[in-house]
Amino acid sequence: MNKYEVIIIFKGDLSEEQLEKEYAKAEESIKKHEGKVEKSEKWGKRKLTFEIDKFRDGFFLYLLFNTLPQSIKPLTEAFKLDNNILRAQVIRMEK
Repeated sequence: MNKYEVIIIFKGDLSEEQLEKEYAKAEESIKKHEGKVEKSEKWGKRKLTFEIDKFRDGFFLYLLFNTLPQSIKPLTEAFKLDNNILRAQVIRMEK
């Protein structure tokens, strides 16, 4: 298993309740794709450098997790299909 980190930007107009569901859904998606979340940090609402889908701000979530390399592609596809996610960037960590 390799170690990865992902930063996910959620839409800035989500309510607190919706946001908590989205955070849980992101972690569940990693677990569903044979991963194990080691660290989760909610960075809160931040102003975006440039507009994404007419949003000027978004909620940031940082996750550090372990998974198999073949699980990354389906995981990133799952993030892309989520309507409340503006961007998600998965990066493999050094060993």
